[in-house]
Amino acid sequence: MRDSSETGRPRAARWLEVVADPTRLGILRTLTQVDEATTSDLATQGQASSQTLRRHLDALVCLGVIEEHAAKSDGETPGRPATRYSLPPEIRESVRAVLEPAESGTSGSPEPLTQAVAA
Repeated sequence: MRDSSETGRPRAARWLEVVADPTRLGILRTLTQVDEATTSDLATQGQASSQTLRRHLDALVCLGVIEEHAAKSDGETPGRPATRYSLPPEIRESVRAVLEPAESGTSGSPEPLTQAVAA
């Protein structure tokens, strides 16, 4: 994983480079609305199948856009506990800053997001 000194840009601004895929953008939208989510939680939200989501989640983790939290067993529930994913605070704010203007418009046009990307 590269840090901001290698790219010349802060980590919080790099998330936009890896969300060209609609599934990844959906994952980020969902993670701005919750503290953390499992692959199953994201699949329930209609993002994609669990198998497809895992591939995208792995990529987002490797690029440092989202954080992966080790699964913890409660000692009572059978099976392997689910890994949880979340957005680091600085990236959460960056995602919200770009997505909220686009979602608050009444026309449904992606123009505010396009303008934010160009800025």
